[in-house]
Amino acid sequence: MHHLPGLILIRHAQSENNALPDHLRVSDPNITELGVVQAKKLASAVRALEPTTLYCSPFLRSLETTRPVAELTGLRPVVRQDIYEQGGCHRGYLPNPRIAERGMGRDTLSKRYSDWHLDERIEETGWFDLDHYETREEANHRAQRVKYWLETESQTHGPSDRVAMVIHADFKLRLIEALLDDYDIESKLGEVVNTSITRLSKVSGRWRLDYWNVFSHLSANEISA
Repeated sequence: MHHLPGLILIRHAQSENNALPDHLRVSDPNITELGVVQAKKLASAVRALEPTTLYCSPFLRSLETTRPVAELTGLRPVVRQDIYEQGGCHRGYLPNPRIAERGMGRDTLSKRYSDWHLDERIEETGWFDLDHYETREEANHRAQRVKYWLETESQTHGPSDRVAMVIHADFKLRLIEALLDDYDIESKLGEVVNTSITRLSKVSGRWRLDYWNVFSHLSANEISA
């Protein structure tokens, strides 16, 4: 029987791109020294929430944010291919063309994260499956597919399960829009802080936003967006 889990959505720690002007950004940045601090603080906050399953996006910034969470919770992360940031893996920023790149391949990921589970859709040539920069409409459709997976296909153990996902600011918003069926939600919510935690639950057949963008695990000088 499929059950509907409690859902914890987490934005990754500060990435090197977050700290750089657009023209210096790269397609798959690591996290910064501040990001490492944020990720360690996040790990303690997530452990207190007692998640039963831990997913992360295949972008390096999400993987490295997840690493201390996995170490502290003892959970084996699942690198899920379809929860990457809106736009996908790409180089180039407006007004220049945005060119799709494949991202890390299966062999690279398995060597760097040897005890993690890799989504079978991640190929040797890379995880990003589009040959172009993903549009907002395509990201909306992907969020709907993730919603469908959560509601009908995810193999959780019971209604008390808590699924945590380390994802990204824009896709976090797309997924919340899909879950709540509210496409004006972005205008109602504030800026998504690095390592902020959002909680949703299912009540009487409908998703409910329990809380949004909590980052009380960070001190004032550790907050970034």
